[in-house]
Amino acid sequence: MKILAVVGTGRNSGKTTTIELLLGELSKKYRVGTIKKIHEEDFSIDKEGKDTWRHAKAGAKVVVTCAPREVAVIKKLENEERFEAAFKLLECEGLDIVIVEGVPPFNVPIILAARNEENAREKLKVLENKKLKDIKCVSSLTPDKFSDEFKKIMPVFNPKNEITKIIKAVLGSI
Repeated sequence: MKILAVVGTGRNSGKTTTIELLLGELSKKYRVGTIKKIHEEDFSIDKEGKDTWRHAKAGAKVVVTCAPREVAVIKKLENEERFEAAFKLLECEGLDIVIVEGVPPFNVPIILAARNEENAREKLKVLENKKLKDIKCVSSLTPDKFSDEFKKIMPVFNPKNEITKIIKAVLGSI
């Protein structure tokens, strides 16, 4: 299973658009899954008082909901790392590629989504401080806001019309 990450410079950086376009292209040939990193400490898809919440509160380690067209897994984490738990859940799905939205706690090929060069440079410094050096390219809906100097250091692609170039930069020929 190949893993790649899309990391943004903030809200409206183009992360979700890039992921949607990657999924549209990659899912033509491969089984692809995603992991969405959520930063809100108290976030839960589960709601207090709902049956699923009550099941977990009563002791269930995993609660699975089964709707006519959707299955959802709710697993409360105790000492586990959230990405480790997420990947364990995906392992049985037979996926070829997993796209992580957000910075995972390990080094994988990274696409940096950014609207402009200034934001991209700031985020590159943060990623380098985290020792994440596998940044393959920038995905930008406004590539004209990047200097030719920057583009010599890091390729900048518009995901709307260069998604195959992004895929090749990140995954090579798969």
